[in-house]
Amino acid sequence: MKKLNIVNEIPEKFLEINYRDIKEIFDRPTLVHLKGDKEPALFISILLHGNEFSGLQIMQEILKQYQEDGSYHLPRSIWLFVGNVEAASLGLRRQDDELDFNRAWPGTPHPDAPTSRLIAEVMEKITQNELFAALDLHNNTGTNPPYGCISVVNEKNKYLSSFFNHIGMVFHTPKGVSTMAFDEICPAITLECSTPGNSLGLEKAVALIDDLMHMDHFPDKALPEHDLQLVHNSAVLKIAEGVTFGFEEENEAFELTFTDNFDCHNFTRLEKGEVFAHTTVDLPLIATAEDGTDITDTIIENDHGALSLKKPLMPAMITLDKKIILQDCLCYLLEDYR
Repeated sequence: MKKLNIVNEIPEKFLEINYRDIKEIFDRPTLVHLKGDKEPALFISILLHGNEFSGLQIMQEILKQYQEDGSYHLPRSIWLFVGNVEAASLGLRRQDDELDFNRAWPGTPHPDAPTSRLIAEVMEKITQNELFAALDLHNNTGTNPPYGCISVVNEKNKYLSSFFNHIGMVFHTPKGVSTMAFDEICPAITLECSTPGNSLGLEKAVALIDDLMHMDHFPDKALPEHDLQLVHNSAVLKIAEGVTFGFEEENEAFELTFTDNFDCHNFTRLEKGEVFAHTTVDLPLIATAEDGTDITDTIIENDHGALSLKKPLMPAMITLDKKIILQDCLCYLLEDYR
């Protein structure tokens, strides 16, 4: 892992570059400090997952709006962290031999990993002064609407989430995620901007960042309840080790086969008994609660190979990318937050 690069300017070429070419500007993870009219600064991280490039496009659009005579006249100062440039140049989420850049923040179970040590440098630098808010920009590989993820349910975080979209997710795992690192520091949110390049996700994120750069403070009154539907992670579904899996449209024989258009279940309630996969093995999926407890038997029904849920839940972050499923998970199962 190369040492963190820290700079106080960003080249004009950044405004047009493709994420696969990002190393032409930054040959290693880079923290950029851009001075603006207002303090405290806004922290924004992009490309923590190299193939999730909406964050780059969003920051290109923001900077174009405030470019004058070859420089940037920002309403608020920004710390911009450009993360896994090596994976981005390869078109990958992460490289196989490295810790995920979004599992390496304070609270990670791997504090001595090279990526974690680099992230510790980032945190040390950006927390020397107060921060207005922290935003981590991501994409999903499956069909999902844009939504925000918060780890602490307070009024400022609820406002952040509602500014982005009317639905937000509360999460406490996995550990080492960027947003959780700011729990005691400032309002913080992960922006899941739908699939890479999705226009609605881009528009909503640009509007949110622009608003935050102009705001003097967060609203003092409580957010109206109808302005935000909060859901929380009830379980994480992973493929059991060694089980072969695929999708009906592949027309191949697998030990676990998911139904056609499986990712269309994202943010749509999956009813009790609604079959979403077929299997030839007894235990093809593992469901764990946020504390890591195995809850497969209380969540998954296997009726002679037909898999369904034992209670209604809402899947999110379903992806059809098999490599990402194995690196991360199949999906999260959500229910209303109380």
